Amino acid sequence: MIRKISSITFVLLLVLSASVFAGYGNGAMDGTGPMSAITNGEPVTISGVVASIGSGSGMVLDTGDGMVTIYGIGPVWFWQNSGVARPQVGEDVVVDGYKVTFSDGTERIIASKITLSDTTIELRDPETGAPLWRKAGANSARRNCRFLR
Repeated sequence: MIRKISSITFVLLLVLSASVFAGYGNGAMDGTGPMSAITNGEPVTISGVVASIGSGSGMVLDTGDGMVTIYGIGPVWFWQNSGVARPQVGEDVVVDGYKVTFSDGTERIIASKITLSDTTIELRDPETGAPLWRKAGANSARRNCRFLR
């Protein structure tokens, strides 16, 4: 009886401990995921007035012909660290990016750089399409980690 309880306890601990080592499953966070192939999309340049922008990484432009949603403008901290103010509602912007068709047939415009007035911010590596904030975020996280100093 004790042997059976010990065996069950051991198996249970073994199964539960596996989840501890599984991690978060967020990938490499270095831009090598499925979005890294955006440069295979159709290059586009869109000019318009910012109609809406949230705290996420997208915005809606009024081009005069309609509303266009732009994806992948990056997190707020990336803009702050770059010294460029994020676009505001009512501001004129020019977005260079790629129109990407996903496997389910949906099309999205992914920004690679944005020009506001006379200031241009690069959002993605021009050759690979990898988001520049991913590398910046990983490096800043390492610099701020007390165990890696």
